[in-house]
Amino acid sequence: MIRKVLALGLVSVITALANAQIVTNLEQGGKLYWKFNSGRYDITGALTLNGNISASDPIEFPLQDLNNDGRKLDVELRLQDLFPTLGINYTLNLIGTVVSENANEAIIRWAADVNPNLCVDVNISGTQVQVRITRLAGALQARVTPIQCQTNPYNPNWQAVTLQLDDNGGDANNFLSVEGYLFCLEGSFAFATAIIDTMDWEAYGGGFTGVFGNVNGDNIVDDADLLQVLFNFGSDDAATDTNGDGIVDDADLLTVLFNFGASC
Repeated sequence: MIRKVLALGLVSVITALANAQIVTNLEQGGKLYWKFNSGRYDITGALTLNGNISASDPIEFPLQDLNNDGRKLDVELRLQDLFPTLGINYTLNLIGTVVSENANEAIIRWAADVNPNLCVDVNISGTQVQVRITRLAGALQARVTPIQCQTNPYNPNWQAVTLQLDDNGGDANNFLSVEGYLFCLEGSFAFATAIIDTMDWEAYGGGFTGVFGNVNGDNIVDDADLLQVLFNFGSDDAATDTNGDGIVDDADLLTVLFNFGASC
C-alpha cells in the first residue's frame, strides 16, 4: 500500500513538472532572442502609403516582470530596433500572458495598448518626419516548443537555448498599430493611422536551467546541484527551485536525480 502511494505521488510530481516546464524554462532562462523576418505596413488618413518591411538583425530581450504579476515574461521593446527602416523612436512595454500550456507546447501572447501623446521622429519613405503619437497598440503571439539544448543559432556568444518560438495566431495577434498627427500638428487634416502586419518572425529562449536540474548554472547536473538542493531544502531560494513553485522540496530533488549526469 505504501509503495502504491509513493508511486502515485511520484507520477503526479513527474506530470506536474512536465506541464510546467516550458514557461518556467523560459522564465529561468531570462532572455528572449528575437528575429523579425518580414512584414508589411499600410498608412492611411493624412498620408497614404504602403510597402514591405525588411528583416532586422536578431535582438536580445531581457525578460522582466514589468506589471508586477510575479511572472518574468514581459519585454521592453524599442520599436527602432524592431523596425529599423521605420525609425520609430519609442519604447513599448509588452506584457506577456500565458494563453495555454501543456507538456508539448505553450502559447504566449505579448501585448500593449498605450496613449503616449508624444512627438517622436519617424522615418517615412526615407524622410525623417515628426509625428505626435496618440495611440500605440501591438501584440506578438508565439507557439513555444522544446528543442534539444543547442548553441544559440543567432550568436554563439549568447546563452544556449532549449525553446523555439514561432509566430502564432495570424494578424489578429501579431501587429502594430500607430495613430497620430503628422508634423505634430493636431487636426483632422494631419491625422494618420499606420498598421504593421503580415509579420513573419521567430525567436529562441530558455537554456539549460533549473527545470533540467542544473540549479548552479554550470551546464552539467552533478553532485554540486544535488548538494545545493539539499542545503536549500525547505527554503524559497529561487535559483534552487527547479519547477518555480515557490519552495525547494521533494519535486526539486527528484528533478536533479532524474537528470543526474545530463549536460548541455
